Amino acid sequence: MTEKKNVLFVCTGNSCRSIMAEAYLKKRAGEEGLAVDVMSAGTLGVNGLKPAGPAIKIIKAEGLDPEGLESKALTKDIIDWADAILVMEPLHKGVVVAIAPEASAKVFYLGGFNKESNDIVIPDPIGRTLAFYKVTFNLLKKSIEEFIQWLKEDPK
Repeated sequence: MTEKKNVLFVCTGNSCRSIMAEAYLKKRAGEEGLAVDVMSAGTLGVNGLKPAGPAIKIIKAEGLDPEGLESKALTKDIIDWADAILVMEPLHKGVVVAIAPEASAKVFYLGGFNKESNDIVIPDPIGRTLAFYKVTFNLLKKSIEEFIQWLKEDPK
């Protein structure tokens, strides 16, 4: 990877999955020395809300920084900003493409990077137990590690 990449994570409310993914990739990109800017947004996101309580617990337990993490509504400007858009499920891809059809080629299922899983969907933990949040975070983490390898190999 030679030039800076803008990476966008998209989920539904931008309070759990995509915000945890944003925090994790920011940390890992820094550790790997990758030129990556990271943002997250929600298809039904409301601007300015803090992450869900269990998501904050996971973020802190993983040694990630929750400072500055807040929800954003998905907009065409945010989609246009991104070089790669990582969605959690088919509904999210559908919304991205409905807003910006030209963005279709840069939308990927984050779960599709996880070589140990046959499922592209990363389940929504909202309203579930802390243990379920941990399961979701571990899927995010594994998928992001594979995405980092893909970024390193991407010649563009």
